[in-house]
Amino acid sequence: MSLTTLKQLAKSGACATKALVCAAALCASGAYAQTLTQNATGTHDGFYYSFWKDNGDASFELLPGGRYRSQWSNATNNWVGGKGWNPGGRKVVNYSGSYNVDNSQNSYLALYGWTRNPLVEYYVIESYGSYNPSSCSTGRQTYGTFQSDGATYEIVRCQRVNKPSIEGNATFYQYFSVRQPKKGFGQISGTITVGNHFDAWAEAGLNLGNHDYMVLATEGYQSSGSSDITVSEGTGGDTGGDTGGDTGGDTGGDNGDGSPSGSDIVVRARGTAGGEHINLLIGGSVVADWNLTTNFANYTYSGSASGDIQVQFDNDGGDRDVILDNVYVNGETRQAEDMEYNTATYDGECGGGSYAETMHCNGVIGFGETGDCFSGNCSGGNTGGDSGGNTGGDSGGNTGGDNGGNTGGNTGGSSCQCNWYGTLYPSCDNQESGWGWENSQSCIGTTTCNDQYGDGGEVCN
Repeated sequence: MSLTTLKQLAKSGACATKALVCAAALCASGAYAQTLTQNATGTHDGFYYSFWKDNGDASFELLPGGRYRSQWSNATNNWVGGKGWNPGGRKVVNYSGSYNVDNSQNSYLALYGWTRNPLVEYYVIESYGSYNPSSCSTGRQTYGTFQSDGATYEIVRCQRVNKPSIEGNATFYQYFSVRQPKKGFGQISGTITVGNHFDAWAEAGLNLGNHDYMVLATEGYQSSGSSDITVSEGTGGDTGGDTGGDTGGDTGGDNGDGSPSGSDIVVRARGTAGGEHINLLIGGSVVADWNLTTNFANYTYSGSASGDIQVQFDNDGGDRDVILDNVYVNGETRQAEDMEYNTATYDGECGGGSYAETMHCNGVIGFGETGDCFSGNCSGGNTGGDSGGNTGGDSGGNTGGDNGGNTGGNTGGSSCQCNWYGTLYPSCDNQESGWGWENSQSCIGTTTCNDQYGDGGEVCN
């Protein structure tokens, strides 16, 4: 069995088959709910979505943030859908909600995506029913196991010969990380540090190309069930699979525990081929530059320059591309995919895309001014007693011990709600950003709630 990945619908982050999809007004983003019964891809409330079925009654409901709801019966032969990002990449992916199947039903829940050059279909399988999706019949090879996010995953490679893909019928490899043991059914939640899987595959000789879309997907094949899943992007560095490569550029100027000091600017990036060169520009002047490897590393500038921040890629050629994860400045982490000013991403032409972390061309991604505070939680209120909460790879330093001081008495969050564009939702107790799932309902992290445009924000009694 194969998902066949939306059967050529997801093309390079655009709304594929525009005559079908855009005519139905599904390419527009919005927080309103939509129920899809026909194949579609696009964006909704800041997340990329994909929905495909070959026939039957499967439906896919787009809900606010990273949430979606699905249901299907045996009247549907095969379907798959989810919410995520385009392009995908090395993210920390949190998911929660309900996955309502059992061991008699042929279904799975997984992080699912594609790359180009080479063309690869990949899966991080978290749970499945009667059939392990990596149990392929053509070219199956296993490559041992590795540890990530407190679990063991088996690495498997399969081959698809002249089968549907995002580039039409083609022959390509599938890479799998299969959780052992798989997660159970019903209420479900977890974290996938995606870079760990990419690194483990690379160590096994299974290389990826340029990232296309990536979603936290539900699939059903000749089965019945439902799901209600919320996906969000977490914070923190890659652990387990991404050690060793994160040290070279990150020396000096930190707090002695591996976390950057409040005055440091830290660029987290890697190359796709190795040898890529980037510059850090502040106020239009180059203040630091680095040569990249194919492993993610943190590159630190500890000077005193201030002004507009840009990261520049200047030696594009051959297979060289830069994956620019984020920039840490003023006590907060600014993700490349959240930045609008981008002259380096290719989308029909160089400089034709925004909100992306892949720099295909010589150009820059802008990260605002050194004194800006996008999150509302920056270095001015993030020092002193709060430093104990800044552990592990969370270069942003905005989680952990900071929660009490940054929400004005919202201890535990139970007395607070989020006014999300005129609708009240519970505030999350256990996460600062993104949408979550707590107490059997959706919730919104404080940072995400307060970052919205307009008059919304957190409301506390």
